[in-house]
Amino acid sequence: MPNKLTERRSRIDLRSWLILGVGLGAAAFLVLAMGGLYALYRWTQAPMTYEPPRQFPQPRLEANPAASLATFRAAQRAELEGGPQPDGTLRLSIEQAMETIARRGAQAYAPLQAPPAAPLPVRPEAVR
Repeated sequence: MPNKLTERRSRIDLRSWLILGVGLGAAAFLVLAMGGLYALYRWTQAPMTYEPPRQFPQPRLEANPAASLATFRAAQRAELEGGPQPDGTLRLSIEQAMETIARRGAQAYAPLQAPPAAPLPVRPEAVR
């Protein structure tokens, strides 16, 4: 007695040569298209006729870099050593700042106390 499921099945005919032909045809088309595009690219590419530089030139950013560096370092040293600045501020030298911190002792790095802030204003309708 045949099974109901097997009776209703239909036989599927797959033509393997057709599937193989379509796959190989698609692969051949892709290879030919890529080869054609490569040939077109090589044909339209301009030839390289320039000669590359033999030695890259040195950058010319400053006329006298040694003198500029010496001037810059002298200005930094004068600023670090302290004294009055042109804008009117007084800066301490590093040695003076270290002495000031050392004089404070154990409380040198304690957080500074902020002055008490004024209380925020309260709206009259918020008061009960």
